[in-house]
Parts: sequence; structure tokens; C-alpha cells
Amino acid sequence: MKKLYIPSGKDMYCATCKRNFAKTTFNQVLVVFLTFLSLEGKAQTPLDANLSISNNTGIFSLVIPDSTNISEIELQIGSIANPTEVFEHTFVYDQTSGLPTGLSYSRAGVNINLGLGSLTPLNIYHVKTRLKNGSGAWGDWYEFVGN
Repeated sequence: MKKLYIPSGKDMYCATCKRNFAKTTFNQVLVVFLTFLSLEGKAQTPLDANLSISNNTGIFSLVIPDSTNISEIELQIGSIANPTEVFEHTFVYDQTSGLPTGLSYSRAGVNINLGLGSLTPLNIYHVKTRLKNGSGAWGDWYEFVGN
């Protein structure tokens, strides 16, 4: 006849502890991995932006959330029907020389000023800008309408 082995309460407790530890560790690793994945997947969105036009010359100012992981800034200005009829250019982050004639770039911390040169006058401007991160992913558009 075979003897039946019944584990003691201590044996059952240790098995439960090991299973709970493995499950908790796996969940923590999964949370850390998903956090890093979500941060790397998409670029940031500007916090604020402003277009000022004086004597048909434009300056676009924007505030970025962080300056450490941006590679490009795309800007489109036009009417709602055609958002690129007035201006369209992708600026390389912190490139201050070698820009097309009339364009300029300056940055102080998280504040960026883009000189746009001469602009076609409109009654209402539709402006769109977005940021590209170092991994090549574009963030969401920051859009506004102004006059």
C-alpha cells in the first residue's frame, strides 16, 4: 500500500510565497517595459505656440516640453482649406546656419523662435506644428487659428 503525503501548512505557505513573488516580479518588469516603450514611441507635442506677423514678415515662437529628444520641427501655415499655402518648412533642431534665405532659428532653453521671412497676408491663418524625436517618430500636431 502507498502512503499518502500531505504537505504541512508551512510547505503550502512557501509554495504560495514563491508563486506570488514570481507573479509580482513579472508584473513589475512588464510595467517598466511598457513605460519605456510608451515614452520612446511618440515624440512630444509643443506646450504653446504663437505666430506674429509685422510688415508681412513672420516670427513663429513655440515652447517645447523638453529639449533633449527633438530632431526636427515641422511648421505649416495657410488657410484651413490649404494649410501650406503661406509657409511650409521642416526645421532641423538647433540648426542656425545653412537655412534657406529669409529663415532663421534661435533657441533659449525650451523657447524657440523661427524667423519665417516674408509671408503672404491672409485675414485668418491656420497654423500647424509638430515635433520629431530622435527615433524618427512624429508627435501630434499642435494647431491653432489666428489673425
